[in-house]
Amino acid sequence: MSGVSTLGAALVLTVGMAAAVSAITARMVLERVPRIASVRLAELTAEYVTQAARERKGRDEVAEAARDWARHLDEALVRTSARHRVVLLPARAVAAGAEDFTAEVKATMRAAAREDDVPASREAER
Repeated sequence: MSGVSTLGAALVLTVGMAAAVSAITARMVLERVPRIASVRLAELTAEYVTQAARERKGRDEVAEAARDWARHLDEALVRTSARHRVVLLPARAVAAGAEDFTAEVKATMRAAAREDDVPASREAER
């Protein structure tokens, strides 16, 4: 009878260890997989175009402003994606259920634009 008890204990121990290893492995794998999230890129672009149309700028200024906006957008997307460990897709590419990070991307872009303006205003003071 003691052989049966030992076999049963070994079996229970083996199943318990396998379950623990499986749970730890699944948790590690799931933590590394980024979630899918969305950004309303069409809305961001439309807002920028509307704002740019209101401002009376020359061709060179418009081109420079567009390059700055695109750089700020790219940096904001990268930062937001890294901060939240998500893959950001345009909202139109996501059918439903993805968290929207448009507001955070806008805020990050505004902060980057303010940082760009600070050195320019300091040079203007000189």
